[in-house]
Parts: sequence; structure tokens; C-alpha cells
Amino acid sequence: MKHAGSLSNLRILDFTGELGPYAAKLYAGLGADVIHIEPIGGDPLRSIGPFYKNRPGTERSLQFIYYNAGKRGMVLDLKQEKGREVFVELCKGADILFESFTPGYLDGLGLSFDELSAVNPKLVQTSITPFGNFGPYSKYPGSDLTCSALGGFLYLAGIENDKPVRSCDNQAYRMAEVYAAVGSSIAALFAQRTGIGQFVDLSCMEAVGMALETAAQCWDLEGTLRRGRGKEAGTATIHPCQDGFVAIVAIMGRNKGMWTPFVQWMKEERVEEWELFDNDRWVDVAYRESKQAYDLFCRVFESYTMKHSKQYLYDTGQAFKVAISPVSNGKDLLENPQLIHHDFWKTLHHEPVGGNVICPGPPYVFGNLKWRLGNSVPVLGEHTAQVLAECGYSRDDIAQLDQEGVIYVAKP
Repeated sequence: MKHAGSLSNLRILDFTGELGPYAAKLYAGLGADVIHIEPIGGDPLRSIGPFYKNRPGTERSLQFIYYNAGKRGMVLDLKQEKGREVFVELCKGADILFESFTPGYLDGLGLSFDELSAVNPKLVQTSITPFGNFGPYSKYPGSDLTCSALGGFLYLAGIENDKPVRSCDNQAYRMAEVYAAVGSSIAALFAQRTGIGQFVDLSCMEAVGMALETAAQCWDLEGTLRRGRGKEAGTATIHPCQDGFVAIVAIMGRNKGMWTPFVQWMKEERVEEWELFDNDRWVDVAYRESKQAYDLFCRVFESYTMKHSKQYLYDTGQAFKVAISPVSNGKDLLENPQLIHHDFWKTLHHEPVGGNVICPGPPYVFGNLKWRLGNSVPVLGEHTAQVLAECGYSRDDIAQLDQEGVIYVAKP
């Protein structure tokens, strides 16, 4: 490290769009010099909402603002020969290149990993794609939804024969980006120790498969298809309350040690008909899976939950060591005392919109490394001239490339 508490010795090239930006952001948060390269028409993420105060614009995408805070930004056209030459120059001084191009695209431009590593043997190139660069699906188009579906994530969220349910936003993409960041750090460490870089192939589908816990093994070992357990009484069920919903796991399997505190909670709260829970039949999985048990559990438990807020239910249930939790919405998260205690939410001023954006803070806390949100989000082409000057291009060279449309330099 050049400076204590940062990764400022690392230079990261981030040539990603809707898929991939969080991987490089994790490095930017720890002080690495991250350069976000956009195509000549701009990063497609700039056109994806939600937008600041619901007004579309290239500098108003909240996703773009969050994922690119703390990065420098430049614009480069790889379709032009001079643009490819600039890209090679950039790679000469880079430690990691994150890219999310269709497999084979860079190879077709003469920018394969073999060619890039010839000018920088320590380069780590991490490709983040729906299905990876190899195999029968590698050339198939994909999206977050199709990766979630094919990877099995959607199926787990359904109940019985109900259709699968998709989580909001691009969860498959985020899974892939986290694994891309981890894999790249391992490869970069290896390169620092050996001088040998490598190609890291990251498949969204495979990243999703890592999130399924034992779904595949349940089929392999038991011949059962694992799904949500939303209608097994008291086992990962969701119930309404005064101001929303709560989720509860009062028992798993035949674990009476979990059920007893729940019954005690109901007793001490003087829940009407709580005595119906004080019976060993609730330890029987087959009984809890019956419609009779589910309807009975809902009737008695919800007669109690509907009289209270989710915060009251959470605090009271936790006092009895019952695994219950509010189903939080955005407002709840911003007001959550645990997150407030850790100063999790950060405020970013974004000059192009003349306002502040609330962003999530660090996903981890280190003893020595210092995390930062980053105090700027690059406007289109903001740092193009600066980055090229660092690569040895003269002011005249940069002006000529800008005039030819090889790059784009933001005008003051």
C-alpha cells in the first residue's frame, strides 16, 4: 500500500455497464484508482431508472450515481483503431480489468487476454457475463431475470405449485459482481507475488447457483425439490400486523427447544387461545404442513399481530428468544437503529442535479483499511483528458482524438 489504510496502489479499469459496476465499486470504496470507461454513446446504465426526483437524464440515474461514486470516468470508442490503441495503453498500467462484453467481442477486436497480457503480464482480466465465456450457453443472450431463472433462484422463492417470484432489482447481477470482486482480489494477490496475471471468468448463472444452499443436494440425496416453506405453520411464515408484515421461524424440524419459547411468549402476552399452541403435535412436521395447522396458526397468531406494530413484535419476540423479524421497507431501513448506530447510510452530493443522494455505506468494516463512498460521480467524459495525460498523451494528441470521435472529453 502506498498509503496506510487504502488500496491506492491499485489501478482498476471498469468497462462494464448494467452488469458489473458493483465489482469495481468495492475497490473504489477502499481507495483504489478506478477508471470507469464508457462507450462513445455513454454507459447504458445512465438511461436506467429510478432517476433523481423522477426526471430522466444522463446524469440523474440513481443506479449510475451509486455504482460509480468515487470512480474517475472517461469515454472511448473501441470500434476505431485508435480507440483500441488507447485501450491497450490503459491496460499497460492496470492491475485489474473488469469487463462485461459478450464473449468473443474483445477477441474480435484484437483485444484478447493473450494480446493484453503480452503488454502487461500482471494484468488480471475479469469477464462478467450471463453464462461465462465457455460452454454451450456462452453465446446466449441473458438478463438478470433469465440468469435468476436458469440458476434456480426464482424457483426457491415460490410456494407449493405457485409460480416463481422474482426479487426486486438485479439480484443475480449483484451476486456475480461480488464473486467477481473476490475472485479478482485473489488473482491480483497471486499476480503481485508471482508476476503472472490471469483471465477470471465469472458466470452469473453459476454465481446464482452458489446462493441456493442445499437445493441441488436435496434432490440428489432425497429426491425432493426444495422450495419456500410459506405454508408450514410457524416455519418461515409471513404474517400481517398493524403497519406491515413480520416473518417468523418459531420452529424448524422437530426442534421443540425453539417452540417452547414461542409458546411462553404467547402465554405471557395473554394471546387469546394461546393454549392451542401448548401441544406436542406442533413438533410434528406432518401436522404443521397440514392446512388445518396452518389455518389455526394464522388465526391465533394474527389475532395478536394485528394489534401491534412490527417493531413492537420484533422487540417483544426477541426478548423471548423467538426468531421473528419485521419485513422492512425502504423507510424502515433508513430509520433502523442498528444501521444508524453503525453510521451505515451516507450522503453523497451530486453536483449535476444540485442535490444529495442517500447511499448504502460499506458492506464490511476493517480494522485498518478505511472505506469511503467517494465524493464525486463522473459526468460523461469528465476525466478522459486527465487519464490520457497520465498515459503520456500530449494535449494536442488528446484534442485530435476528441475531434476524431475516438474519445469524448467533457467540456468545461
